[in-house]
Amino acid sequence: MTPNTLSAEDIQAWLISKLSQELELDPDEIDTQEPFARYGLNSMTAVSLSGDLESWLNIKLPATLAWDYPTIELLAENLENQFAAAVAK
Repeated sequence: MTPNTLSAEDIQAWLISKLSQELELDPDEIDTQEPFARYGLNSMTAVSLSGDLESWLNIKLPATLAWDYPTIELLAENLENQFAAAVAK
């Protein structure tokens, strides 16, 4: 179950944790303003990330999400807005 509100910072923290696990990096090595490609995120990992975000947020997301919003910061800001809109319905 997801909370009724999530901030971009909450989403960034989730993304950092998830990417550090998936890519076997220390969370401190992940810069929220660096492109996902810098960390070697490939299409399979990006699609998996989108699916995991869908499950966590309980909203429908495109598989191309990591390419549409190529940094953690941009992605988190977009997801904060999408989540708020979905919860408001």
